[in-house]
Parts: sequence; structure tokens; C-alpha cells
Amino acid sequence: MGTMKVVLFNPAPRLGFQAHRRVELPLNLLHPATPLVHAGFQVKIVDQFADPDWEQKFQDALREKPVCFGVSCMTGPQIIRALAACKAVKQCYPDVPTVWGGIHPTILPEQTLQHPLVDVVVIGEGEATLLELVKALVNGEPLGGVAGIGYRENGSIRLTEPRPFVDLNAQPPLAYDLVDINLYRRRIFKSDHVSFCSSRGCPFRCGFCYDNLVHKRKWRAMQPERVVEELKRLTRDYGIHGFNFTDDNLFTNLDHAHRLMEAIVRADIKIRIGKLHVRIDSIRRMDNDFLDLLERVGVERLTTGVESANQRVLDLIEKNLQVEHVLEVSRRFIGRPILPLYLFMMGLPTETPEELTESVRLAEELLRENPKAAKSFNIYTPYPGTALYRLAVEMGLKEPQRLEDWSHLTYRHVAKDAPWMVPGTKKLVSGLDFPLMFLGTNFQFKKTHPIVKALGTLYLPVARYRVRNMDARFPIETKVVRALGLFGRED
Repeated sequence: MGTMKVVLFNPAPRLGFQAHRRVELPLNLLHPATPLVHAGFQVKIVDQFADPDWEQKFQDALREKPVCFGVSCMTGPQIIRALAACKAVKQCYPDVPTVWGGIHPTILPEQTLQHPLVDVVVIGEGEATLLELVKALVNGEPLGGVAGIGYRENGSIRLTEPRPFVDLNAQPPLAYDLVDINLYRRRIFKSDHVSFCSSRGCPFRCGFCYDNLVHKRKWRAMQPERVVEELKRLTRDYGIHGFNFTDDNLFTNLDHAHRLMEAIVRADIKIRIGKLHVRIDSIRRMDNDFLDLLERVGVERLTTGVESANQRVLDLIEKNLQVEHVLEVSRRFIGRPILPLYLFMMGLPTETPEELTESVRLAEELLRENPKAAKSFNIYTPYPGTALYRLAVEMGLKEPQRLEDWSHLTYRHVAKDAPWMVPGTKKLVSGLDFPLMFLGTNFQFKKTHPIVKALGTLYLPVARYRVRNMDARFPIETKVVRALGLFGRED
């Protein structure tokens, strides 16, 4: 099968100039690609977001006819770029199947398949499914025997039986040589970092999150020894000593997390961990010895979702969090080297201006009490299938009827028609989204483009005035930033 080729494409979530470019190792493609490599197939990965030469590599990958062309896609602007790539493939090879995987086609497989540029969808995890699908395509076998897919046949859409979750510990080591790993090195905390994932899923039911749809609230993890071997391989083969863990909730099982951290310390591989996701309630269950262990491992930053400072809103979104616990947990990091990053949402369904103001004030207090702390405010987006999406529909959201109609949804822009937002809240979100980026005494421009850095320094007093007074009147600067595309073009 050495001459049989599969091309996989990672569509960009943003295009154009980016003041602070953040790219992630395409684990969404490396995981399903690796079994193909071990089975003897040639695999070409084209990353539109990270690779400045992606167009040439896209053309090179299509010089010979592939078995199939695969894309991984989330809800939002990636959809438009994925469709454009599939159109280009069909113009070269009309009979090459286009295969869509990722979160959006997993949640909405039938609507995705209604688009003429989509031939097959992979529902759920792709490691075993894509390999079996490619073999069926090569051998001319019926697709109905491949579990975990959807496809069109004789004008009808067919979904096969669901496929069980993969055993993470049984998967072969990732084929990192399929990409230029240098494209994904991010210099943070004085070390080069790349993305790494050691577990999947989350047992919680947050109303805004896709996870309980894709992973069915099942949490699975690689054994600590396997994780250590993978980290050793990356440090040995690529000279990388920093890792951003993308696990949805690594600390679901604190005993497992503790064993993993101890295993890393014993291995003495001297790594840094630039990001770990953790819930507030998980930190509350950690004793000081656990926090000391995280420091010994080299954890630089813990990212935790607060979402809102209003208890009514937290209960509405089923966050299972008490507001008073946020400050309680935050104070445990005062004086410690670990940087806590607090994530907030704004524009949640039914959220009032007063409730949004509570969130901003809590963020200010967190940053005031701990100068090392950081925050991020993102705009709520109603992703399909979630509980909050259903609420948004009840409040007047018109459900997209075509695949491409989902492309305008993004957490960085207020949708033109956002009936789930209280009008006053919508005005605040639209006007304060940009100024809120400047909130905090530790706001830094050092990794930002020099021109943007200079402009940001001049704008800083204005941003702080707006946030302090919740003043969203005449948001000229926000309109200018959007018009110039200083943070990337999404649609």
C-alpha cells in the first residue's frame, strides 16, 4: 500500500494578519493518520493555519490521485475553508471521496452529508474508523460495513452502527514526522511548547460544551507510564521540553493525575507544562502537597473555567460551581509560581448587563489579589446539540439549515442576529470585547507584533477606562480593529 496516499487537511479558524499568532499541533489529524501510516499508507497533512506554504503543499499533495481527501472541522469559520478545499479537490479528481471528521460532522452528520462536497463523515473518534474506511475504499468494499460513519448511497443518507471508543493505551505512538514540528513550537515561559493530550472526555454536563455529545461524558486516560514515554520521545527526538496539555479535564480522577505527576518527577525529564485544564472544584480537593507536586513537575499555568460571577447564570449553564469558591481557590495560588488563568464567557443566554458586570468585577478582583493571575473573556456561541443551544433556539435563534450557514458562529464576534442576548448585554459585549483584552496589571505585549504593541500601549488607558466604567458607547476602536483584521479574519 506504499503508493496509496491519503491527504488530510486542517482548515484555518482564522486567516490574515494576527497580532499574536497561536497555532496548535494538529492532533486532530495526527491521531487518525498514525494508524494509516502503520498500515503502510502514505499520508500527507496540509495545515492551512500553521503553514505559510500550505497552498504549495496542497497542490503538491494532489499531484497524484489520493484514495480520499479528509478534513477535520469544528463549527464555525473552518467550515468555509474546508468546503473550498473540497471543491478544489473535486475539480482535480471528481471521484475522490471527501471525508469529514471532527466535532461538527460528529454532532450533525446528516446535515453535513447533505452538502454535495461531502461524501463521507466520520462520527466520533477517527483512529480505527478512518483506517477501516480507507481499506474499504481501496478494496471496493461496501461502506455499510464500516462502523462509525455516515455516507450517501443512491440519493439517501445512511449512518452505520456507532463505533466504541478507542483504547488510548493501545494506540501506536503518534507519527509526528508527518508534520514540520517546528511550525508548532510556541515560546512561552522561556521554553518551546507543543500541544499534548493524555486523556479524553469529561463527566460534567456544562450546557455550553460539546464534550458530553462527542465523548458521552466518558473520561478515558493513557496510563502514566505511557504518557512519560511519549514525553521522553518528544524531548529526545525534537528537543522539546514544554507541553501544553489539551486534555478536556485531566483532573477528573485526582488519583490518576497524582500518579501521572509523580511518574513525570521520577522520570526526571525536566519538562515544563505551559497549560493544564482544571476545574475549580478539583483544585478545592487538592491538598497543599498536591500543589507542591504540580510545582515540582514544572506546571507553569493552570487554566480554569469560571464562566460567570453570577450564581443564577452558573446554575443555568449547569456549571456545578459556587461563586464563593472561585476566590477561595484563587487565594491558594497567591505566592506560588503557578499562574492561574481564569476563563469567562459573556453574552450567555438571558445574562443581564448587571450580571455581566459582576463577572468583570470578579475578574478584576482575581487579578488584583494575585498579580500573576490572568483572565480571558470569550463571547458565548450556541454550538449545536448543547443544552444552551436549545435555549437559544427557544429564544429565537434560527437554526442553520445548511452546512455553510454554521460558518459565522465564532467566540470572537457577536452574531448579527443574537436573540439569546439581552439587548443591553449585547451592546456591552460588542463594545467591551476588545477593551477587556487589556484588563489586568500583567497584560504584556512582548509576543505581539511591534506595530500592534505600540498601538496597544497608547490604547491601554482608554481600555481601562471603558472596563472600569462599563462604557461601551461609540466603540470606534473595536470597529477599526475588526475592519483592519488585526486579530485574524474569521469570515
